[in-house]
Amino acid sequence: MSAELIGILAVGATLLVGLGSLVLVLQARTDKRLDLLEAELRRLGERVARLEGLIEGSGLFRPADATASGD
Repeated sequence: MSAELIGILAVGATLLVGLGSLVLVLQARTDKRLDLLEAELRRLGERVARLEGLIEGSGLFRPADATASGD
């Protein structure tokens, strides 16, 4: 093999390793952000459930009655 070909292959291999490392780092960051989003959505769901319970328990709203549909 010529020196030029060896140089080209070495640069190509270095670029592939660099790109692979970049992909792994970005994937780890994405996973971390998704975990944070999941936790935030879970907390939001708990808050909404609490509000629903307060609204239902307050007696301000009656459940829809199937027999009072206007027929």
